[in-house]
Amino acid sequence: MYPMTRREFLQLVGLSTTGLIVASCAPQTVAPTAAPAKPAIAKSVPVIRLVGGDNGYPTPFAYVRGPGYIRMSFIFDQLVWKDSQGYIPWLATEWKSVEDGKRWTFTLRDSVKWQDGQPFTADDVIFTFQYSKSQPALSPLVRGLEFITEIRKTDANHVEFVFSRPYAPFLVNIAGATPIIPKHIWEKVSDPLKFTTPEALLGSGPYKLISYDKATGAYLYEANNNFFLGKPHVQRIELVPVADGLVALQQGTVDVAGLPTDTGVPDDVIAPFQKPEFGILSAPGEWNPVIHFNMSKGAPYNDVKFRQAWAYAIDRAEMVKRLLFGRGEPGVPVYLAPSNPWFNRNVEQYKFNLDKAKTLLESAGYKDVNGDGVRENPDGKPFRVPLIFDSNGFVRLAEMVRDMLKTAGIAVELKPVDRATMDASTSSGNYDVAITYYGGLGGDPDTMRQNFSSKSTSKSFSRALGYSNPRFDELADQQLATTDEAKRQALVMEMQVILAQDVPVLPIYYPTRNEIHRKAIFDNWYYTPNGIASGVPQTWNKQVFVTGQKTGTTILQ
Repeated sequence: MYPMTRREFLQLVGLSTTGLIVASCAPQTVAPTAAPAKPAIAKSVPVIRLVGGDNGYPTPFAYVRGPGYIRMSFIFDQLVWKDSQGYIPWLATEWKSVEDGKRWTFTLRDSVKWQDGQPFTADDVIFTFQYSKSQPALSPLVRGLEFITEIRKTDANHVEFVFSRPYAPFLVNIAGATPIIPKHIWEKVSDPLKFTTPEALLGSGPYKLISYDKATGAYLYEANNNFFLGKPHVQRIELVPVADGLVALQQGTVDVAGLPTDTGVPDDVIAPFQKPEFGILSAPGEWNPVIHFNMSKGAPYNDVKFRQAWAYAIDRAEMVKRLLFGRGEPGVPVYLAPSNPWFNRNVEQYKFNLDKAKTLLESAGYKDVNGDGVRENPDGKPFRVPLIFDSNGFVRLAEMVRDMLKTAGIAVELKPVDRATMDASTSSGNYDVAITYYGGLGGDPDTMRQNFSSKSTSKSFSRALGYSNPRFDELADQQLATTDEAKRQALVMEMQVILAQDVPVLPIYYPTRNEIHRKAIFDNWYYTPNGIASGVPQTWNKQVFVTGQKTGTTILQ
């Protein structure tokens, strides 16, 4: 495979040469060259082709979900970043905390420039956090900015963050996740969601966005050869829209593809890739489809016995077997994934038990008073649960949920919607029960506070609406300020015991992550520990694209 011109790329993805939003100030082309021999891994990679799909305009405020964050991160940098082992210097070369985490100081790199040639300064860092704190559109992938009381420049190369009390997940949720933006551009922007001019895409990062098509999800990036670490190892990244990633990988249209995580694939689909030219990565899942009960709607959703009955009636182990072909783990109602080091395995698992489900419903007053096989409310009135779900991939799962609940006497009406409607409905609370989905389950456990504390101000679609438990709120507040990891872990473990008892949400399963790549193109892929930034469970870490290796900041050329 050799780098294509922009025209050739558009032809590959089936678009006219004028059909893309061009994100550069002037057209850029790369002259076609003869296909070279397969490069050795130690040499720079001309192009990597990834499976495309639209996740929004890749600015720090307009991207959509975790995959959108990854697309944005190619252009914009953070103070610290992760490689395959943990945190590494990025825009900051050193950092330290004092006063038990109440103050953090960062030493900034010298000679960093924005992609328009302007110098990066401490003022840009200070502006970024002040501006981001003021934006209601800020993604939930950047968390905790409200706890910063002051950001100040101690000298030209040092910035200090001040908190009123310690904030334990600072590196994960703030320093390692917040994209730094240039003050000289963004200080003029009042509505970041509408800022879609080429200037909006001028970061300090290793890549420049050349073109983007919302309709097809095609993105085209080229290396920023003036990047502060040096000329990136991977020179070009093409996100190509394809109907089936594994078929596209077989055909050579893309160089890496993941196994579907919503429905799974049988062994015979994987068999063609069990050859020396392919590498297969596998890791425990940190993403899930999950049932959300809107407890703010009142009965029956605010009835803990009703929710526990769902947990017993839905055979999640059977779903792993039938939908994922065994590649995954059944869900446990503690929010975090089993692979997360903070996960508590000593909680109620709610293994399938139809008799327990029926007993709980009977004791709560949900009885079949007219003998039609469907239970009525305790007041004798009939009810049918409207269940919304994403129609793109979750039809079979929703049907299994409906059928399993039917055996317990609960009538469910399926209401398929598109992803945008799903996200809007679950964010606004316009639903009764929803099967939604999200990652970040391998990240810092403070996400439990954001999603389940009644004091949380989160507007995320992962928020458990109407849930309140005073003891949980107390523990959530304590762990936030506990920098002693052993003490914090004890608090987090108890939080999960409470969630498992209350079942405000019911994770269905955690699909095992599997990704297949063509070794001759690139063979240093890895899953970032606990996710990229604040928990995005993906392999597209810009560190490996920049350096060509799994650790550090030294670039292979």
